[in-house]
Amino acid sequence: MATEEAEVAQATQAPKAGSGLVRTIGLAVGLFFLVVAAQFVTGIVGCLVLPGMMPGCTAHTEEAAGSEDGKPGKGKDAKKKEEPKAPPIYHAFDPPLVVSFQEGGTMRFLQVTVEVMGRDEHSIKGVQTHMPVIRNNLLNIFSGKGFADLTTRDGKEALRKECLTEVQSILKANSTAEEKLSVEDLYFTSFVVQ
Repeated sequence: MATEEAEVAQATQAPKAGSGLVRTIGLAVGLFFLVVAAQFVTGIVGCLVLPGMMPGCTAHTEEAAGSEDGKPGKGKDAKKKEEPKAPPIYHAFDPPLVVSFQEGGTMRFLQVTVEVMGRDEHSIKGVQTHMPVIRNNLLNIFSGKGFADLTTRDGKEALRKECLTEVQSILKANSTAEEKLSVEDLYFTSFVVQ
C-alpha cells in the first residue's frame, strides 16, 4: 500500500514539475515578445506624437511639414533639399604662409599651405581680392600659437577651424547685400614645423 501511494505521489508530482517549467518558459518567451513589440510601438507612436524629439523621424517630419498650398512634402525645406550643391572650387594661397616664433629659447618656424573651398567663382574671386587682409590675419593667428598647439592633431584642427572662421568673417564684412561671399571650408595641405 505504501508503495502504491508513493507511485501515485510521484506520478502526480512529475507532471506538476514539468508543467511549471513549461509555464515559466512560456512566460519568459511571452515577456520577451512583449518587450520587443513595445520597442517598435514606442518608436512609431513617438514619431507620430513627438517627431521633433525622436531620432530617425526626419523623413516623416519632412513629409508632414507640407507647404503653403497644403500639399505634403512640397514646403520650403523640401525645395532646399532638392537643389543639388554646386561642385567645390578650391583656391590655394600662394606662396605658403611662413611664421617664426620662439619656443623655450629656440627659434622655430611654421610653414603652412592653405586652401579654401567654395561653391561659386564669385566667392573665390572675393578671396583673391581680399588676400592681403586674409594673409595678415592668418599670420597673426599662427604667430600667437605655441609649439604644443601646432604639433598635436587636436591643436591643428582647432587652428584650422579658427582660420576658417576668420576667413568667413573677412568675406562677410566685405560682402554687399547682392553678393554674399563665403567659403565652405579651409584646409592645411602642407604643415611643417621646425
